[in-house]
Amino acid sequence: MKKSFSLYMMACLLFVSAGVDSAPSMKIYGIGGGNGRQVDILKPNNGETQSEITVKGSNGAACINIAGRWNFSENGTFTCQAEGEQPFTDPISDTGTFDILQNGCNISYTGPGPDPIKRTGQINGNMVTLSGVLVVPGAGVTLSENSFTATGAVNAPDEFTLSGTGQIRGTDSGVPFSCTLNSIGKFTRDSVLRNRIECLLNWAENNYPDLFSPAGATSQFQPPYTYRHYSQTNAYAGVSADNNHVYYLGPDGVLVDVGDLAGWLTRASCQ
Repeated sequence: MKKSFSLYMMACLLFVSAGVDSAPSMKIYGIGGGNGRQVDILKPNNGETQSEITVKGSNGAACINIAGRWNFSENGTFTCQAEGEQPFTDPISDTGTFDILQNGCNISYTGPGPDPIKRTGQINGNMVTLSGVLVVPGAGVTLSENSFTATGAVNAPDEFTLSGTGQIRGTDSGVPFSCTLNSIGKFTRDSVLRNRIECLLNWAENNYPDLFSPAGATSQFQPPYTYRHYSQTNAYAGVSADNNHVYYLGPDGVLVDVGDLAGWLTRASCQ
């Protein structure tokens, strides 16, 4: 069975036809998370991280305000089986940005693209829940189940984590199939990520002056890159928002992917 997937709120082709190499279109939308620890935001002296911004829900209960733009990093698995076929499991991994709307303690977000999916949820204290459909089925696909839920916790003022699960069941051109999504991920406010990138670029200047001189270059943004240009060494250092990787462009004009941003942030103590 042929397979091809792209993740979180991106178009995806799901191949579930038994024994044939056809590709009915289906948009898959995921939102991941992780194992967030619970924080009691109403008890600032309990030794846990306390959020500074809270709001009141319709019942008067306090909850954290997470409205705004967030960057995410998601990993997990997508498992499918069509009747008469062996099941397959594909790893999933993605990064990107999305916007959360909040009214009291009710939250929602809408995926991009021509077939956007809207999900809704709530915050109870620092605990987050979201739900909605998992996919937009394509032609020839009939679904009897199409669900997605995510739960987790805001474990720092500008970070939260979620664990997501989804399930679809139905038929593709009359062939029964089922698929399950499991994902985990971490979410940081867009401003927080920018600050961490600035920290990393400062660290690179201080630790590799032979590559990045003169120090103190101003960061610039040219989608998808946040970068700095160093006139003395004729080099560029930057981060791509497309995949959250760090890049180096030297005087030879060759763009080099030097690895995942998360690893460099850890190495530079910019977490």
